[in-house]
Amino acid sequence: MPAYPPRRAGLLLKTGQTTTYHVGDDGDRELGLTKRYEVLSTSAQSGTTNVDSPHYAAATIAFAATTPGTITDTANLLASVKTGDVIVIRNSASNDGVYNVSTGNVAGTIRTTEATLPEAAGAYVSICKRVAPSNNTVIDLNTGLMWLRYTTGGPALKIGPASTGALVWYDATKCYTLHPAAADLQMIASSNTLRIVGGAGEVGRYHAGDAIVCSGFANAVNNLPGYPVVSVTVNGADLDIVLQTFNNTLVDEAAAGARSITLVCQSIFAYCAAANAATLGGFSDWRIPNDWMTRGLMNWEGATAAPDATVFPSWPTGGVGSYIWSSTTNPLNTAQAMLTPSNVGSSPIDVKTAASNYCAVLVRGGV
Repeated sequence: MPAYPPRRAGLLLKTGQTTTYHVGDDGDRELGLTKRYEVLSTSAQSGTTNVDSPHYAAATIAFAATTPGTITDTANLLASVKTGDVIVIRNSASNDGVYNVSTGNVAGTIRTTEATLPEAAGAYVSICKRVAPSNNTVIDLNTGLMWLRYTTGGPALKIGPASTGALVWYDATKCYTLHPAAADLQMIASSNTLRIVGGAGEVGRYHAGDAIVCSGFANAVNNLPGYPVVSVTVNGADLDIVLQTFNNTLVDEAAAGARSITLVCQSIFAYCAAANAATLGGFSDWRIPNDWMTRGLMNWEGATAAPDATVFPSWPTGGVGSYIWSSTTNPLNTAQAMLTPSNVGSSPIDVKTAASNYCAVLVRGGV
């Protein structure tokens, strides 16, 4: 099989308009191309992959001694774990594993079909929602971009606060403490390493594919949200967390001040990082597409502007709730991000904390 997608730096995205409405427009000048796709559904692109998307973390989670299978939270933040969810428990003393939620939607208590062992609160336990997205991919033969064939909204992945596949772009209130403020965090720029001085005992709190946020560093770039974790290594008494930085450059800072670490949860970027850690579809370089990439899929001469329904079976076909998040921030209001519509030609936007309606799709290549 040829290597996909080809790297085509600087290649213009095509509008898809092939009808001429005015002399000199896209159709007349042939800037619009008929959409051409190749669906890959064999080998690594067949079947599904388990992706564990971070949902919640706290030191207030306990496992009931009297009723096995009962998980409690004195912070009362379990209501967004729904009946029928599959969850993954991390960093508990005795209950790490995969569980099926038999009774959810309750702030203080959920129950699972699998038994748990008695365990008091105190450790920083994290809960992921496990989903199994299809490995199918689609090559856009006009642009060379490779798309994950299905969005998080269909077949609906049971992630996000409502377990519908809808996620926030980013919401600081959905970032949960893994390391309370202390003077023991150091940034080592040469190796992209966040070091917890004397923090070897915290190794179970962090995992490759997590997206984390540091706060309290003097340089703002060290506090940018969403750095994915590449690896976690005990280094003597210390804990070294290697971060993926993309185009951002971390800055050296010695341990000092009051610095903390939180886990990004219920976010499109946290889902993307988890998908890369799981090597979804055989690849680990997925990203959230920008506004122009998603618009490049739209069939602007179709009835709804949605992409080809055979190639992209789950793409929404209209309505506000059918918009797809892009990675592009609204430059006029950075609290908002651009959405991709499937029924209008405008550029809708919404606040990045909106979680009730919007799903995500992943893309790779083209850079």
